[in-house]
Amino acid sequence: MLFSEDVCSLRTFFLHLNYHHLNVIITKIKFEVSIVFITLIGMSGAGKSYWSKKLESQGFKRFGCDDLITVHLAEKLGYVYSDLFDMHQWVGYPDEETHVTRAQQYLNAEEEVLNEILDNLKKVDNQENIVIDSTGSIIYMHDEILQELSQLTRIIYLDITPQDFDRMLRYYLENPVAIIWNNYFLPTPKESRSQTFARCYPQLIISREQKYKALAHLSIPPDLHRASDASVEKFLSFITRT
Repeated sequence: MLFSEDVCSLRTFFLHLNYHHLNVIITKIKFEVSIVFITLIGMSGAGKSYWSKKLESQGFKRFGCDDLITVHLAEKLGYVYSDLFDMHQWVGYPDEETHVTRAQQYLNAEEEVLNEILDNLKKVDNQENIVIDSTGSIIYMHDEILQELSQLTRIIYLDITPQDFDRMLRYYLENPVAIIWNNYFLPTPKESRSQTFARCYPQLIISREQKYKALAHLSIPPDLHRASDASVEKFLSFITRT
């Protein structure tokens, strides 16, 4: 078994190597000692996909829930190729007539995907690190699924700041994202569409933040997971040592 002293010695030994390759080697050596199953949670745009792909580049097996949900829905809707199916646009915005029905279909597909991932986790022999890139709506899954996910993985919430709200809303209005509003989109008389979104979106985020933090084993503040010098090694160190 490798201990921290061994890792430090290896770091010194490999100083002549390219810095990028050194980080890859040290990260793999260090975290193969203790296999890590991670679930990243948070709002769309918080950085879940960014970090899950970073971890994948270091040898983690990645489950991208949005990608898997897209495949599930595409198959059920009769698409021959799932990459021709724009799942986010299909779910649409909360003021569209089809949204409620399609949002429920999305949640049903998400439940199927998570059950498949959980079944997969039970079968692995603890020989590989795994990261689950969850959807923003994971908090709306049945308690049984969330409890099992909590038992099998370390759930990490990527926190955001109130200053992110406007940026995230602008992106959402310009690029449809499958967001489950959970009855938080409530237009009022004489209110424009943009005013409704501007009022309701922060309310949705605040309601979700409470659920994310309650579900997570650990929250990572934005100044850490967005730091200019943030690396996979630092990210994993924070998770495994906190």
